Amino acid sequence: MSSVRPKWGSWANPPDPIDPKDAREVLETDVAVLGAGIAGVTCALRAAQCGARVVVLEKGASWSGRGGNIGVAASSFMKEQGIENDFEEIVREWIKRCGNRCDERLVWLYFNNSAEAMDWLIGIVTQYGARPVLQGSAYQGDTYHEYYGSHRFFDGPMAQKGMRAGAADAVYAMYSESLKLGVQYLFKTPAEQLLKEDGKVTGVFARKEDGSLVLVRAKRGVVIATGDIGGNAEMCEDLAPLANRCPVKYTNGTGDGHRLGLWAGGSFEDPPFPMIMHPQAYHFSSFCFLFVKPDGTRFMNEDTYAQGKCVAILRERETYAWSIVDSAWPEKVPPTLRYGGGIAWGQDFVLGEPAFDVETEKKMFERGFARGHIVTADTPEELAEKMGVPVETFVRTLKRYNEMCARGRDEDFGKRRELLIPIDKPPYYGIKFGPAVLAVVGGLRVDTKMRVLSEENAPVEGLYAIGNAAGGRYGVDYPLIICGNSHGTALTFGYLLGQQLGLAQ
Repeated sequence: MSSVRPKWGSWANPPDPIDPKDAREVLETDVAVLGAGIAGVTCALRAAQCGARVVVLEKGASWSGRGGNIGVAASSFMKEQGIENDFEEIVREWIKRCGNRCDERLVWLYFNNSAEAMDWLIGIVTQYGARPVLQGSAYQGDTYHEYYGSHRFFDGPMAQKGMRAGAADAVYAMYSESLKLGVQYLFKTPAEQLLKEDGKVTGVFARKEDGSLVLVRAKRGVVIATGDIGGNAEMCEDLAPLANRCPVKYTNGTGDGHRLGLWAGGSFEDPPFPMIMHPQAYHFSSFCFLFVKPDGTRFMNEDTYAQGKCVAILRERETYAWSIVDSAWPEKVPPTLRYGGGIAWGQDFVLGEPAFDVETEKKMFERGFARGHIVTADTPEELAEKMGVPVETFVRTLKRYNEMCARGRDEDFGKRRELLIPIDKPPYYGIKFGPAVLAVVGGLRVDTKMRVLSEENAPVEGLYAIGNAAGGRYGVDYPLIICGNSHGTALTFGYLLGQQLGLAQ
């Protein structure tokens, strides 16, 4: 039975079909990939390795390798370091954190195949001088536990040019290898519409930089790997409204592929789409002591992971909160890492190396002061004034918090006893932090072959979606169980789909 499509904005209205005769140029290929990010380039390279002709259309001027972490459930590199994850344990936790709304088949597809994809990637990247490492930063508590599996690549050509170590060198290496196999890239050539003939997607129309229209006919399929919708405020309002309430967006995805797939008969997973969020708007570090809203009240258990901090702030209809620490923070923070840690609580570090460097954090504080994101005062009253929160309310909040620390029991939010650490050594510091969107990780419904599905659950023949253009991985929230797992699924599903299309006849 067909479900009723919600009323969306004008972005959902399909344009008039383009006549193939209007194309100035026609290219014939086996596989057309839309987007040259980690998902698209992975798919293009693997398809070419398996014998397919591939054309990649990219609206930007080059390939994209944003971010540092590529998270997988296993790899030979992890095994060499004695790390073997319990898949059943982690998948159960994944499903729970996604509110049971993720597609369990896709989650297991990722867990069962990510090691093969990562081993393949490491074999390529190391040829270009990059060195694989594992990220050590992870939340250690039982409730929001994070597992090792986040791979990064140091010392590669892109890292030496100043780009963040990680995805950039991975994509660069795969892109370079794909060129050797004849993959054709058309940059500054955004896709405008899919060609559908006799119910099957057979090609894609794209606009070249000179304004001319090109038609790429793809015998084996068109792959949507165009990224997310985070930079499209209209689409976010309909599909991920919380994204528009975040003070910072580190994504410029415009949802081009989402619309192309919808217009061709595809369907979306149920909104609201989940988001990857880190509490790094304003100052990066927030730790785990006392958080207060702009009204001076405490509103959450601070003993949580990065995503949880962001969701709590948005739930309060706020765009930021204040993290309160005192002058003894250099001594108080490190011992807490055995109970929690992870993004914005601890520091980014390589597994096996020191987990926290106080001098590095002091430099971070200096930058926070310079940017106006950290204020300090000798008394709680003065600190409240500098933060711009109600003085009496804040003083009362801090007093109650310290009293509960002394009693060893958080009667308001149930923070673990080990983390009830008083804030009582002036001067005091207020650290402003808020949610930043890295990506909106929801999209077109797909099956385990990455085929785009219609509202009736039928595959749209000839059309596939991977990366943040595809849905099903997360459901309601992003599970930061293995840091960088969005990149990890992009790698894994891009690898599997490229192999599938490359071997197809």
